[in-house]
Amino acid sequence: MSHTPEQPELYVCTDCQSVYAGTVSGGPTDHRYDAPDECTACGSTEFVEMEDYPHFG
Repeated sequence: MSHTPEQPELYVCTDCQSVYAGTVSGGPTDHRYDAPDECTACGSTEFVEMEDYPHFG
């Protein structure tokens, strides 16, 4: 059986709409993804999950 890689959660900067893969924290069996601390493009600290982006604002 082949392994399907896990897709990371994606986050969108609310100011410039840059997209980031979430930062992984935790162990192999209990990990989670968190938004980055700061947008490297514009410096904003506000992010929304990709699934919620179309409904944001």
